[in-house]
Amino acid sequence: MAEDTPSRELLENLVERLDHLERILQAQTARLYAVEQRLGFEPRPRPRPLGIEDAEREEPARPAQRPHTTDDDARASQTPPSRTPRDAGPTQVDAGAAEAGAPPFAPRTNGPRRQQGGAERGGFAYESRHAQSGARPDAQSAPPHAPARKRDIESVIGGSWFAWAGILAVVVAVSFFLKLAFDNQWIGPGARVSMGALGGLALLVVGERLRARGMRSYAFVMSGGGILILYLSIYASYNFYQLLEQPVAFLLMALVTTIAVLLSVRLDALAVAILGLIGGFLTPVLISSGQDNEVALFTYVALLDAGVLAVAYFKRWRSLDFLSFAATVVMTLGWAVKFYDGEKLWTTLAFISVFFILYSLLAIFHNVLPRRRSRWFDLALLAWNATLYFGFSYLMFVDKGYDHTLPASHALLLSAFFTALFYAAWSRCREDRLLAYGYVGAAVTLFTAAVAIQLELYWVTTVWAVEGLALTWIGLSSGEASARRYALMVFTAALLHWLAFDMQASVYGAGGEFVPLLNPRARACAALIAAFAAAAWLYRRARVAFEEGEGGELSDARGPLREDEREAAASALSLAANGLAVTLLSLDLSDYFGWRKAHTEGLEASRAENARQLSLSALWSFYGASLVAYGVRRNWRALRYAGFVLLVLTTIKVVALDLTFYAAAWHVPLFNQTFMAFVLLIAAYAFAARLYAREPKLGEERSVVPVLIVVANVLALVALSAEAAGYFDSGAAGGADAARTHDLKLAKQLSLSVIWAVYGAGLLTAGSVWRVRLLRLMGLLLLSLTTFKVFFVDLSSLDRIYRIVSFIVLGAILLAVSYLYQKSQQREASRK
Repeated sequence: MAEDTPSRELLENLVERLDHLERILQAQTARLYAVEQRLGFEPRPRPRPLGIEDAEREEPARPAQRPHTTDDDARASQTPPSRTPRDAGPTQVDAGAAEAGAPPFAPRTNGPRRQQGGAERGGFAYESRHAQSGARPDAQSAPPHAPARKRDIESVIGGSWFAWAGILAVVVAVSFFLKLAFDNQWIGPGARVSMGALGGLALLVVGERLRARGMRSYAFVMSGGGILILYLSIYASYNFYQLLEQPVAFLLMALVTTIAVLLSVRLDALAVAILGLIGGFLTPVLISSGQDNEVALFTYVALLDAGVLAVAYFKRWRSLDFLSFAATVVMTLGWAVKFYDGEKLWTTLAFISVFFILYSLLAIFHNVLPRRRSRWFDLALLAWNATLYFGFSYLMFVDKGYDHTLPASHALLLSAFFTALFYAAWSRCREDRLLAYGYVGAAVTLFTAAVAIQLELYWVTTVWAVEGLALTWIGLSSGEASARRYALMVFTAALLHWLAFDMQASVYGAGGEFVPLLNPRARACAALIAAFAAAAWLYRRARVAFEEGEGGELSDARGPLREDEREAAASALSLAANGLAVTLLSLDLSDYFGWRKAHTEGLEASRAENARQLSLSALWSFYGASLVAYGVRRNWRALRYAGFVLLVLTTIKVVALDLTFYAAAWHVPLFNQTFMAFVLLIAAYAFAARLYAREPKLGEERSVVPVLIVVANVLALVALSAEAAGYFDSGAAGGADAARTHDLKLAKQLSLSVIWAVYGAGLLTAGSVWRVRLLRLMGLLLLSLTTFKVFFVDLSSLDRIYRIVSFIVLGAILLAVSYLYQKSQQREASRK
């Protein structure tokens, strides 16, 4: 027995270690089960396992020695978790593990990492509900199985929408009843107004009582209805019954607006605040006497804006900022249309400057000072505020008759103001690049406006072009997709403005002179082209941005630049830039030759028109070939297609317009404007065909090469035929007698037959030497056409001598072609 004692002790130690390991595994199982519950899975319910901490607390109470038990007894004394019934109650998470400060469902890095990435990362204050309340989302305060509280569509419709519909129905019903009572003289004017005011106050009291009882949504409806009825009562007492004087009615409506704002703060109700905002801005309109009182009106609007913006700041209701801005703009424009004149320039400028500064500083208070990240609507408000203020002030300066110096100085002052705002934003909250870049864009845009106005350019197009470029840079640098979309809208507006206004304006100087590319229209278009090209370059070099998410994974940044967006925007901007460049060059060339044509007459005027057509054809041919070449080199399909479209348009123009001068009296054979237009176009097609033939990476696009070759040869044949026909037609039109005219027509037909036959033979020769089957087929087709013409046209219309020459030339060429084909077949047979 003594020998068995050490063995028994070893066995008991081994059993104790196995039990300890079993308790550890059970604790880990409980934690995994809690993770499943946290993630929303429905694992099989298990009995409460024994946690690590509980096991450690129970260990000292264990006996020193444990009686020996068999394996069967140990298994019988334990219940495996997998055999727990599925319909059992929810399993409790180990309390010891929860008290240890590390909930089993939370990864170890979640707490510190979320704090660092949320509250400290990037220098921004990312608040959360748990951070504001001071509660920690652990297993005790938020059980994993607690259902999320959501408002379904039924509760929204029944609890909110029906309440608002109900109060509106009550207001309408009361209005109908009061109208009936008024029509029958049941109630006098004073009683009517008093009843309305009492009803509005009663609804406000009811709303306050309901709020105290916790029915906040219903209290919103009652309070909003009371505010509306009070507005209507005061308006009726002033406008319908003349019971109140204008100052008294104005003060009462302002008081109601103040009550609405205070109630919205007290009830935390945005709807009531919006109702008070609408009523506040409608007050001057409703009680207007038709007489201008600018100082009182804009003082009231400024105070109303200040109060509404203060509420929006403290309650974080950004929609109030935009609603008040829109209402202020509408109020200002409505007053200006009816009452403004040049004598009120400086007073009006002072008030709109107050409005401008007030809305320009919103981003400082909302974003810069609290270090809160700005969004696209902050940038939109900044852009609209600056645009409307500067545009309105510029129109006032022009209406007053000031020269360009004062508007340019004003633009320069605004540029300095936005530069100061940029410095404040950059020094206080450097991580918010969107807002800082927005201030830079505004400063650069206004500086450009100052320069353009000072130089007496078409500054609207220039300013919008620079603004679009600045917004593109902002959107790509900060990863804000809305800024990029807004930039495309501004670019579109600038393009339409140039097409609608600048392009139609006169570009002739004081003496009637015209200088190509050195006129205001060209300079404005050049600024727009440069902005388009720079924006396309920014898109081409931009990359998709990523940033690290809170869980450590890589997630897309705000408004990431996708590959399809980059390619589409870069292609559209490049096409716009090149289209504008071609349009501008074409306009200036056309106007230059039009100016020369206007100062000449007779034959010289016709020669100027012929020179204009040649210049345009040369420009389009060269530009189209350049686009194709650049598109092939950079593998940019959009530019290649644009180049081909331009070449097709050039072909149509050359055939429809340039060819009309084929028989001009001043033409020298092969050295004239019409033939040179064909030569340049043919060279462009040949150049494009060579580029495609030598570029294997174009793949299936190379199938266009045969088409280009065919088009180039057809144009060459048309040009040579037009030269021959023009030579004889110009001689016939020179006043020759009938016999001479008949001989010239016969000679023209003979020359056409000879040219076609020689050209067909040349195509066959070239196809045989270069081993290009397409050239040989084209040659055969042209020779067949020539044969048909000789046998069916020349034989019946030409005189004997011309007929003989035509047949001899055709026969010789056909015999030579047949001989070459037979020699080629014999050579191939000998090789086999």
